[in-house]
Amino acid sequence: MLMVAVLAVLLTCALAVAALAAEPSAAPVGLLAGGDPRSEGGGPGLVGSPLVMLLGVMALGIVTALATAALARLRAR
Repeated sequence: MLMVAVLAVLLTCALAVAALAAEPSAAPVGLLAGGDPRSEGGGPGLVGSPLVMLLGVMALGIVTALATAALARLRAR
């Protein structure tokens, strides 16, 4: 089990090294001067549906907690 964890960490580190920027220079100043480019021109703010995202994160947490409890109960037997 420990070997699998070490292998997963090494693989993650190897993949993270390969993640490079497309260009080493920073974005031009004028590009983001108006705020968030994904909004309708209203400047910085929330993009998308924050309530739906919050519910999704909460649901993921609940599913993870239930799965962890189920695995713990199975291994206790």
